[in-house]
Amino acid sequence: MSILKFCLQFTTGSSSFIDNTDYKSVYENYYKPLGTYLYAHPEIPFSLYFTGTQFDLIKQKNPEFIEILRKLYNRKQIELLGGGYYNPVFPILFPLDRTGQVELLSSTIRKALGKRPRGVVLCASAWDPSLVTSFETCGMEYVELDTSLLPKEKNVYLPLIVSDRGKSLKVISLNTEFVPQKNETPDNFIKRIKSVVDKASKTDSEYSDSDRIITIPMVKESMDVFLQKEWLEDFMNLINTKYSDLIKLDLPANCIKDSSSFVPSYIHAGISAEIAKWALEPYKQTEIKANSSVNIYDFMQTYKRSQALYNRMIFVSLLVNQCKGDKMRKKTAREYLWASQTGDAYVCKSSGILVNSQERQNAYRKLTDAEKLVRECEEFHESVTSYDYNCDGFNEYLCRMDKFNACINPRGGCIFELDVMKKSGNYADNMSRVTPLDKCNDNYEKGIFVDHLFEPEEYNHYIKGLPCKNGVFSNNIYKEVMYNANKKEVCLETNSHFPGLDQTIRLRKKFIITSNGIMVQYILKNTSPIALKAKFVVESNFAQTDFSSDKFDTYKIDVVNDDQIEEKTPESLEFMKNVNAFQLTDVTNNVVFTFEPNEMANLVSYPVTLMRQKTNSTNLEPAGRTLSMSLAWDVDLSADMEMEKTINLTITSNKRKK
Repeated sequence: MSILKFCLQFTTGSSSFIDNTDYKSVYENYYKPLGTYLYAHPEIPFSLYFTGTQFDLIKQKNPEFIEILRKLYNRKQIELLGGGYYNPVFPILFPLDRTGQVELLSSTIRKALGKRPRGVVLCASAWDPSLVTSFETCGMEYVELDTSLLPKEKNVYLPLIVSDRGKSLKVISLNTEFVPQKNETPDNFIKRIKSVVDKASKTDSEYSDSDRIITIPMVKESMDVFLQKEWLEDFMNLINTKYSDLIKLDLPANCIKDSSSFVPSYIHAGISAEIAKWALEPYKQTEIKANSSVNIYDFMQTYKRSQALYNRMIFVSLLVNQCKGDKMRKKTAREYLWASQTGDAYVCKSSGILVNSQERQNAYRKLTDAEKLVRECEEFHESVTSYDYNCDGFNEYLCRMDKFNACINPRGGCIFELDVMKKSGNYADNMSRVTPLDKCNDNYEKGIFVDHLFEPEEYNHYIKGLPCKNGVFSNNIYKEVMYNANKKEVCLETNSHFPGLDQTIRLRKKFIITSNGIMVQYILKNTSPIALKAKFVVESNFAQTDFSSDKFDTYKIDVVNDDQIEEKTPESLEFMKNVNAFQLTDVTNNVVFTFEPNEMANLVSYPVTLMRQKTNSTNLEPAGRTLSMSLAWDVDLSADMEMEKTINLTITSNKRKK
């Protein structure tokens, strides 16, 4: 008679701890009571998954817990699962980074406990068939995947086996649908699982005598149920008495070792059902149709900021892989690169906020650190290169200067990435407002040097900090007029229609990149036979990079207004006339951005707080902030006439005051 094997498992559901308070809470409420209970009950097998950063932090702060794990390990009661040290999204990494991350976590566990892990846990169950070769190379025997990724006809609660170019890997399903529910009794919990497994077993005649295996992956919410003393005692009594001949607790590695059947399968690229349902429409759950496969690339195409971080990570990966010179610097650069690949920055934490701004900025900082070390390994030359940086079919312009990196996108003709060569993150990492989360909708991607042409009525709407239906140029794709790599100049152009009288207009935009910043020259021409009256606005958005404060006080604004310097707060809406220049200071990193127009302009400044929801909740909470700074001029052009405006952006990194 076949037996149903329960594999109980716990992970915090994230790549790292947010802060020291978060660590203490997790340790005191989960790790410590679980370790204490397992130590006192040697008959209960249990598997655990820690990322490398979590494991090393526990080893540093609570070495006694590592000693308990070692004793549990030696009596073969627990299994520590492997994966990537920084819990990366494996399919988006180069093979060298995949194996490097796995080996780093495996060696960390082996040094502490004396044995390497044999199973792999994937962030968000992000799977790709090419991972078979990478994991087999690292000596891994099996991988755990969310049930939703498995072909329905193959999901008979047996281990599967997948192959790729002569390499093979076992697969155990993660049965998230079986986690204990709140107020569910242990007996009902077991009956619910058993009825589903029995039903699947009856339809499976080929492997009718094989033991069935389920893996119950518990995160903090489900562990709250499991760790209740009465619940746990009742559960174990049922396993040892009523269901002793039918159910057995075991470890995944033992199940693989003892299994008499492996179901040959092909598993398409995909991600867990929990994440997949958010992947097709921004911040909206979508029902995934049967036989459809949603993967990590679908998710990143929906969430543009995750895609932007991915593009930056791939670029730095290429720099590190091609780097020649100082081996120690290259090794350290690769470690920074791996740290930037933490899955929380690209997808989201289990039950966390979708597309986490703080984790993303941390990843950008690590990528900047990696690039700085690569630059030190070989002679660096400032450059402006043109190629399809983000793989959207259009060439972007990557400006790699001594003090900063900037990337110009032909869509909107704006800068969508700005990395100062300090630990400061990406200043252009701006999310846009969406309805209904933010109660309004931006109709363009926010960046630096975004262009608008407004009718007076719409401009009055804009200066109140409200989004507008159109800014004429902000969503246009600009065409290249001139690109000179030697002079570091890029000239773009776009034609559009001004909606009021359906007038044709042309905007030519020239970027001149220097070691200290960027100068942008605008030539706006009225190509219609009717006079044009409008408001020309150049908007620059700066993302929050420091999340240590609930207030938006990490930026300081100084405005030169009628030759008088005034200090303004980013926390409120400001409208000022006759501005000569303004200076935006990142107080945390001492980076100063100075905008100087060639003619006095109106200044519109306002903060935008982005509200987002957690994957397991409908409640909204702040997920990031953007500071919008816009320079505006009156436009009064007769037919076939043009006007010129210039803005000079200077970027300086001040030394910290002692």
